[in-house]
Amino acid sequence: MSLLTATALLMTPLRSAADSPWLYGIHWYGEPVGSQVEAMTGGKGIWSLETVQTNSDLWWSAAWQRDYRFNTMVQRGHALIVRIERNWGETVPFPQNVPAYLISVQQAAAELASVAHIWQVGNEMNILAEWGGQVLTPQQYVDTFRQVRSAIKSVASPLGEQVVLIGPVSPGDLVPGVRHTGGAEYLSAVCALLDPNDFDGFALHAYAAPWHGVADSRGEFQAGYLTQLAVLREHGFAGKPVYLTEWARSVEPLTAASEAVSAQFLQAALVDLHGWNTLPLAQPITAACWFIYPYDSGAWQSFSIGFLRTLHPPGAANDLWDAFHAAAAMNLPAGVAAPVEEPTTAAVPFGANIAAAAGVTTSSGNGALAVDGVVSVASKWTSAPTPGPHWLTLEWPTPRRLTGFIVRHAGAAGENPAFNTTAFAIQTRLDAADPWRVDLLTYNGAGSAATARAYVQPRLARFVRLLIVDPGVDTYARIPEFEVYAASMPGDFDQNGVIDETDLLYFEFCAAGPGVAFPLGHLCLAGDFDGDLDLDMADWAAFQFAYGGP
Repeated sequence: MSLLTATALLMTPLRSAADSPWLYGIHWYGEPVGSQVEAMTGGKGIWSLETVQTNSDLWWSAAWQRDYRFNTMVQRGHALIVRIERNWGETVPFPQNVPAYLISVQQAAAELASVAHIWQVGNEMNILAEWGGQVLTPQQYVDTFRQVRSAIKSVASPLGEQVVLIGPVSPGDLVPGVRHTGGAEYLSAVCALLDPNDFDGFALHAYAAPWHGVADSRGEFQAGYLTQLAVLREHGFAGKPVYLTEWARSVEPLTAASEAVSAQFLQAALVDLHGWNTLPLAQPITAACWFIYPYDSGAWQSFSIGFLRTLHPPGAANDLWDAFHAAAAMNLPAGVAAPVEEPTTAAVPFGANIAAAAGVTTSSGNGALAVDGVVSVASKWTSAPTPGPHWLTLEWPTPRRLTGFIVRHAGAAGENPAFNTTAFAIQTRLDAADPWRVDLLTYNGAGSAATARAYVQPRLARFVRLLIVDPGVDTYARIPEFEVYAASMPGDFDQNGVIDETDLLYFEFCAAGPGVAFPLGHLCLAGDFDGDLDLDMADWAAFQFAYGGP
């Protein structure tokens, strides 16, 4: 075990027996008497995000909710994630209220010690309404977070280590008068202020818009959480636990057809989440809490599983409650955080660009334009304008020893830098039946026109996938060139990554027999397999073995 891995393990909170072993969760449990949550989950104890406020109405207080709701929830096998805040519109305290708030937080931690040990500090800090209409800067949030975490950590819980999460941002771009900073931008600024020992994990939010069908809703939701995971990984926090404390697709309008889309989305999105969790080097999601569960005929009725329960026809393909019940029967486990040792580093790779020798497939658009060696507006892969993620896959007939890659974004071809990719992944695998390995998931917050990465150790692969998570200012992926580099191999005279008919012609031309040595650096030495500076029968035998054909 490396020192990096050992250090990361020490910084990763241990899972508690009190935690749910399942991926499933809800936002607010609601009334304990007559609750249908257990029927919906098939008896599984799941996660529940609950809000506790220190300076609000009595029924939002820690002690009242513990006695009225939380004790019963825990007895029924559920695991709490407590969103701690001062009041509505004051998700973390205003500066003058910090000293008193820290005392209140410590008291709340003591009152909830027997029922909760996972805490979310604040909520959607980039929303003006969450802080009295004022801008809560990343620095102000982090300064307050550290103090709140210390207050919570000062109280021991019999459930296990106190796990204190960075609060979730509101995902999406800046919206004047509503969202003062884009979600990924704010999250990145918060991460830049953090040391790994400052916090225990992250809470995230991600949504799908109600005007999309099932497929595009799945894509938009996945792109939402993957973009935020890209931010975390870019800042070196890929080994930290992540909890999705809000996710949903609103039923708008309140029609049977719209709820059917949301019901099908709920099931498919959980399968997608589980699929992501199982990929090598992916940062897994521990919990996914649907916003919201309890009956609400007011502001949140279009999200409320309880409200929609009897509004439209039943069935897993029609009704959210039934869809959740069906999803719970799939037994999808909670994601478990693990240290990630990055396989790449920011550097220009060595070797030859072998992308042009690969077969190309895409989610949409002409991917061949991204591997033709031309960096121009006229020669680029452009995807369809759908929510994504968009992908371009390269396949070689035999495995290649990859040394790295360069992704050239729209700005490299002279286009507006706003079109540069914001977040993307590079995934590889050796065989078509293998899972994709997430070799890179990165956030290009600076809007760089090109991204170069070199493997720390060459990676053997037949397939490489460029996964565009956030294309930039709109939903088109624009990639003028995707370069994949491989170590030059003996016999590959033209350095295209494959030993083929062209190389055979070179070998026949260069083969002068034993004792006819070529000077160092000569092109013909590409066929010198045994290192004796000539091309003879020993080299011919090795060439025939390596020959892959036209």
